[in-house]
Amino acid sequence: MGRLLTATTPVGLWLGLVPSILPTPALARACRAPVPAIPSAALQTFEVEQFDLSLDIPRNYRSMLRASGHITFHDPHSFTFIQCLVRTGEYGEVPPYVALEVHQQVDHELPLVDLIRQRRPWLDYYSPEYNIKAFAGQDSLQYVYFNEIYQLEIANISFFSPDGRTLLTLTGPIEHPIMVNVLSPAAVALPLPEAGSRDY
Repeated sequence: MGRLLTATTPVGLWLGLVPSILPTPALARACRAPVPAIPSAALQTFEVEQFDLSLDIPRNYRSMLRASGHITFHDPHSFTFIQCLVRTGEYGEVPPYVALEVHQQVDHELPLVDLIRQRRPWLDYYSPEYNIKAFAGQDSLQYVYFNEIYQLEIANISFFSPDGRTLLTLTGPIEHPIMVNVLSPAAVALPLPEAGSRDY
């Protein structure tokens, strides 16, 4: 490094030293991470006609259809932040949200547990306990795991679409208002069928 500096002209030496002398300018960010908005007490019904599914969500919340086909739900501040990230191409951490994951063209002959593990393979790290509970007029598998990155308990409800060809999973922080609305504390968990059963 010393040889390179002594071989440069005085102007080159000055230019080479400028970055180490002057403070690096902070990059201006157009998108500021939001403080999530308080969910409204009033609810609205969000309908996914394709899957004959309706959810009660806070009236001030917005839904977003992702390129993956998943649907995510956000408070208005977070929704605006995501729109800003998309518009500017910036990166930012979005506050925790609820998603309806849509996995199409699944083999409905496979047990539901196997499909979940196939489409969400990272779940094996958490080894959640799967329980059968009623949801949206049918049996579903419900399970909770603790996300170590976000330090949050994540609730999950996995079930088939009416035609049995799409695996749907409603997932989000267990204390999120949407998950609080859909999780029935009175529901009684049923034990999983014996290994080798086709149903689950």
